[in-house]
Amino acid sequence: MTNRFSDCTSLLKDHKVLEILSEFSPEFVGSIPIGVDLPHSDIDIICELRPSILKVLESFSSYPNFQISEKVLGNVSSIICRFRLGSEKVEIVAQNLLPREQISYLHMVIEEKILKEKGETFRLSVLEKKKEGKTTETAFAELLGLEGDPYSTLLEYGDM
Repeated sequence: MTNRFSDCTSLLKDHKVLEILSEFSPEFVGSIPIGVDLPHSDIDIICELRPSILKVLESFSSYPNFQISEKVLGNVSSIICRFRLGSEKVEIVAQNLLPREQISYLHMVIEEKILKEKGETFRLSVLEKKKEGKTTETAFAELLGLEGDPYSTLLEYGDM
């Protein structure tokens, strides 16, 4: 494994990203923390949506490729902020849920548990599927033989 998680954590710390977002309970989630990231994978941060978040997200407007949008993700209204920190792409998603109740956090916890159970060969298989263009959830679902929507079946698998 690389030190990408460590490098990204340092980058976030150097730019005080999590500190700036602290009132919104930010969590660094996604493929990087669990070691199934590709070089182009975003730094994914989730946080709680509150009225003051837009003003706080605007504080990142001086970074390259800055943009804010609204989107429905998994039936949940979300504010998405994107920008670059050096060579890394950052995506912040704010939802009206506590971060540890958000689907991206739940997926990461389930995927991390599966990786611990299945080992390095499985992790490398996930990476191969992702290199083919699959999402992390789709890669896990296919390798586990789960049918249907990979986002919901992965949650169901995690509840077993």
